[in-house]
Amino acid sequence: MIQINRWAIAAGLLLITTTLAPRVRALQGDSGSGDPGSKAPGPSASANPRSTGAAIMTGDEWRFLELLNRERAARHLAELKPDPLLVSVAREHSREMCDKSYFDHVSPTPGIRTPMDRYLHAVRHRPAHACVGENLFYCSIVDVERGHRALMNSPGHRANILYAPFRRSGIGIYKSDTGEFWVTQMFLTTEG
Repeated sequence: MIQINRWAIAAGLLLITTTLAPRVRALQGDSGSGDPGSKAPGPSASANPRSTGAAIMTGDEWRFLELLNRERAARHLAELKPDPLLVSVAREHSREMCDKSYFDHVSPTPGIRTPMDRYLHAVRHRPAHACVGENLFYCSIVDVERGHRALMNSPGHRANILYAPFRRSGIGIYKSDTGEFWVTQMFLTTEG
């Protein structure tokens, strides 16, 4: 078990992939304003996005998403919509980090080592384009606001939060029996 008394740790990663047949390559840029025609799983926009998010996210997960969207709104960026698939993938990664006593974007589990691996493993079809970002936060106590501040104060995490093309997010929290707080934030756009 990782023992860090009242410390907070964070890590961030952004992955972009485009597929043409089975080939995967990195993109230099991805700009756009939405996900029209996206076939990736996720809730459709509704008049009350919180009602959709409330059904799939805990109160602490929803609070993280609200804080992310507050930062984006202050900069006139599109709101991140909750995505049930990303929530599930993020929760599983948070749980695995706790269970296997590690804190990293790279999992020791074969086949689902990176955030992109985890996303592609969970989605039922391979999208033509996917840009996935991931932020990680760990703390020995449950504190959403502390987590959000730590992520915003880190240039790499802040870049993921404020990356304009992202349209969907999934926050996955795992709380250990000893009160440790493992958080995975996933971000996605499938617009290419």
